[in-house]
Formats: sequence, C-alpha cells, structure tokens
Amino acid sequence: MRVFRDVLTGLLGGAVGGALAGLGEASLIAGGASLDEYWVFPFALVCYGFFGAAGGAAWGLLLSVASTVRRAGPAAPFASSVALPAAGLLMLVVRFRVVRDVFAENLPVFSPAGLAVHAGIVAGAALLAFLLWRGAARAEAGYGGPVSAAASLALMGAIALLVALVLGSAPEQGSATALSGAAGDRPNVVLVIADTLRADHIGPYGSKEVATPNIDGLAADGIVFENAFAQSSWTRPSIATTLTSLYAGSHKVMYKTDLLPDEVTTVAEVFSDAGYRSSGFVTNINVAPSFNFEQGFGRYSYLAPDFFFGATDSGAKLALYNGLRLVRERFLSNTKKVNNYYQDADVVNAAALPWLEEQAGEPFFSLIHYMDAHDPYMEIPYNGYGVARVNTPHPAASEAAELRRLYISNVEYLDGFLGGLVAALKGAGVYDRTVIVLTADHGEEFYEHEGWWHGTTLYDEQIHIPLILKLAANERAGSRAIGLARLLDVAPTLAAAAGVEPGTAWQGRDLLGTTPVPTAVYAEEDHEGNVLEALRSLGWKLVLANADNPRGLEEVELYDLAKDPGETRNLAGAMPDRVAALRADLEALRVAARAAAVDAVEGEIDEASRERLRALGYIQ
Repeated sequence: MRVFRDVLTGLLGGAVGGALAGLGEASLIAGGASLDEYWVFPFALVCYGFFGAAGGAAWGLLLSVASTVRRAGPAAPFASSVALPAAGLLMLVVRFRVVRDVFAENLPVFSPAGLAVHAGIVAGAALLAFLLWRGAARAEAGYGGPVSAAASLALMGAIALLVALVLGSAPEQGSATALSGAAGDRPNVVLVIADTLRADHIGPYGSKEVATPNIDGLAADGIVFENAFAQSSWTRPSIATTLTSLYAGSHKVMYKTDLLPDEVTTVAEVFSDAGYRSSGFVTNINVAPSFNFEQGFGRYSYLAPDFFFGATDSGAKLALYNGLRLVRERFLSNTKKVNNYYQDADVVNAAALPWLEEQAGEPFFSLIHYMDAHDPYMEIPYNGYGVARVNTPHPAASEAAELRRLYISNVEYLDGFLGGLVAALKGAGVYDRTVIVLTADHGEEFYEHEGWWHGTTLYDEQIHIPLILKLAANERAGSRAIGLARLLDVAPTLAAAAGVEPGTAWQGRDLLGTTPVPTAVYAEEDHEGNVLEALRSLGWKLVLANADNPRGLEEVELYDLAKDPGETRNLAGAMPDRVAALRADLEALRVAARAAAVDAVEGEIDEASRERLRALGYIQ
C-alpha cells in the first residue's frame, strides 16, 4: 500500500513539475513570435507533464523500495517529485535554447566556454530544484501531496486552455492586406520557388539524366539566367532575400529563431500597394506566419505538415518535440510519410490553383513554394521508403548514387505539378499575360565536398540555383543570359516587369534593366556554427570560413572556376596576391550588404569600399 501511495504521489508531483517546465518554454515561444495559434500551451502542458509524471512515478518507487534511502518525512516524495522533473526538463530546455539560439549550435561541451555554460546551467537547475522543493514541501504540509498536485494541474490546465482559446482565436496577423491603387491592365505575376532545386538537375541547365519537360517548356517561353546564385544556402535567409531584395546582413534573418522584420518592404507589399491581389502558398515551416513571412500578402496559406504527436506549428518549436522527433525518426521509424515533413506539390496545387482561377481577370501576384526536391528524398510513387536528414545526418559516401536517384525522382515528380500550374494558367486564359519566375532558395550537396544536404557550405552545388523568367506575351522567349544574377534581383525584376515601384531600400537590380551587371556576387552564411562568406565571379571564387568550423572547411579557399568548376583544388596558398585582391572586393561587398540594415548598424560606405564597388559594377 505504501508503494502504491508513494508512486501515485510521485506521479502527481512529477506531472506538476513537468507541466511547469512545459508552460515555461511555451511562454518563451509565445513571447518571441507573432503566432497565429497558441495551442503550444496545452500541448506543452500535456507533453511535459506526461514525461514529468513518468519520472516522478519512478522517483516515488525508488524512494519507497530503496531501503538505503533515508526518508526525509512525509513531504519528501511529493516535493522532490515536483522539483526534480521540473528542474531536469528545464535544464534540457535551457541547454537546447542556449546552444542553438545563443551560440548558433557552435558550443563544444569540452571547450572553456562550453564547460562554463554547462556548469552554469547545472547550477541554475540545482537552485531551481531547491526552490521548488521548498515550495512543494510547504504545500504538502498544508494541503497534502495529491490535493496540491490535483489543484495545481487543474489551475495550469485551465490557464493554458484559456490562453489557447483567447489568443488562438485572434485574427490571423497579416492575413489580409487592403488594396491601395489600381493594378489596371498590368500583367499577373507568379513567383515559383522550388525548394532545394539544383540548377544542374533540370534540362535548361544541361541535365541529361533528369526529365523535366515542363520546366524545359517554361524555359522555351522565357529567359534562362545561366549564372544565378543564392546569397545563402538555407531556406530562411535565402527566401527572405528573395522577398525583400536585401542581403541577410541587412534583413537580419540568419538564425533559426530570426523573424522577418516588420521594417523591411517585401515584394508582396509592393504589389499589394499597387492594387494587385496577392497570395502565398507555402509548406516550409521556415517561412510560416510564425516567422512573419506573411507580411504584405492578402492571403497567405501555410500548408503545415502533419506534425508528429499531434503538435502544431508552435508546438514543433518545443525542445521536447525536437528531441522526441529525433528519437522517433532515427531509432523507431522504418517508414517515411512525406506529409510528416511537408505537404507535397499535389497539395500545394490543390490550394493554389483554385485561387489563381478565381481572380476573374483581376491582376494578381502569387508566391507558390514547392518542397518536393527537399529531403526526405522519397521513392515515387510513395511506398514509405525515403531518406531524411533527421534520421540519416551523415550518409556513407557509397550512398551518393542512391540518394541522387531518389532526388532525381522527386525533381521529376515536381516537374509534373509545375506543368499543372502552367496548364491552369493557360486554361484560365491568363498565361500569355502572366510573368512567371521559377527559381530555388538553394541547392543540395551529394558528397561533392564530402558532405550532404545544405546550409553548411557556399560551394556551387549549394548556391548555384535555377532562375527562369517568362515575361508577358513570352517576350524574349528562348533567350539565355550569361551574366551574373542573384536572388537579390528577383523582386526588382518582377516589379519592373509589372511596371510597379520597387522598394526604396532594395539592394538588387532589374535583370533586364540598364544597371551594370555586377562582375562578382556575394554570399554569406552563419548556420550551425559555420560562419561563411563567398565572392564568386565568372572566373574565380573566394570562400572564407571561421576557424574550427564544424564542417571542417579551410579558413581561406580560392578556386579557378575556368579550370576547376567543381571547386576541388584550393589555390589560396599558391596565389596570395589573388586572395588579397578578392578579399578586398569581398570586404567591400560585405559593407554594401549591410548598408540597408534594418537596425542601421552600419554607417556610410567609405571611399575605398566605394572604389571597389564601382569596379565590381555595384555602383556608378
């Protein structure tokens, strides 16, 4: 009987402690973003409470049966069962947040900083455990453990549910933007972003092993920019650059917690202000409304994946969810379902095409973001077989051919739905008066540089992206441009093609305008501990990396692209003068990249940098 009582008391106490930890992290998440739903509160309460209850029950059992443990009185099982799970879970939460959000996932445990930070976290957890133990012990003495636990859980549950119902029912922020002005007879504009689509894996860029007839057809109706490059190699900063025509150093969206600032002017805001009906259809959590990417859109449909464990967008940001997802995917799951990661092109088209067809002749701007080339690489037709980064972070080199085979099948699958988009525009009679851009946020690595996936290098397989522009009436159909182009240039080019005013702070150029074509492009990255910069011209490439970066990149790399397009022979040591000259150019571009910073951290560009920028074609 005593064992049952102690286990029950421990279970209830652990549930209280776990729920406290969950509500603490939920408050942190809700306080750091403009969420359109607050179900993270009850979700966190239940999930953390469950694990806290399990830990508390085990602790109560241990106290009851371990004869060597000296009981500290009737309050000990309840008080300690509240304190230990709460402190333990919060310790894990704090470590997750500090390592990811403060140190950008670059905090080795056994470094001086790592040891100091972890010692501080443990000390803080110990202090919290003591304070919770004292408070729970007093509640135990006054009301009894089970009564205190039940009352605490009921109160926390009521508060969590009330917060979710009240805040979760608030109007979706940024979901409706009033039209100002009249678009008149201007062309429609469709911006298609194919996430993770490598340029060299589609027909217009020379691929012979990937069948992309619909992309080929779009290219035949438009202009192919052969040398287009992303300014970052993972989704959030790259799409932020595409939408704002600002470098990451200016729009300040670089880390996993960064939101798109309200101060920037998005391409959607420009078109909405010009009287266009605007919409966005996305399925990548990195551009969800919780990161403020909906600003300027009249309608912004985030087609969320089917999160595990009944989570929602905000619940998926919890440290516990990320840990459970990792365990499930890496150790417990034998099959993959694409909808657990993203909604595929079929679902995207089902949402986007009716909206396009409903515009009834009114000029529209629409962003359509497909995820099908992104991992997990799925067997097509879907049969549960796929390879995902979360469960296979470091595939063997021998798996490159198999992963590339799956990737190719996913690109071909995507191509079919791009054909459906074009067919819908033609069926509605608006294709000829629609401007279409097809591009990607970044590419993908298949062990070309002894690595995988994306976001950790600035080699061409990760930043060389497709950029195809189809103008109204198919003007300049079938042409190709060899000059350097950037994602930075997409928004200004679309604005110019539609005859609307661009954003005043935009840093890109109209690709069809009279502004000089730059002789080099700049890319930057600060992701998972890899702090990178690159300067790429048509002939040379300089890449700088932070010392001791997790990816193991050399601090300075120089490539002669004419002789070594695969970037395999680092010439930095043999050509110090070339490195010095390109480094000066890179530093000038770094200054320019921050010239429009939303927090105005940079001052005027100095004259030496101006001269470099003139030579690079960035200013006149």
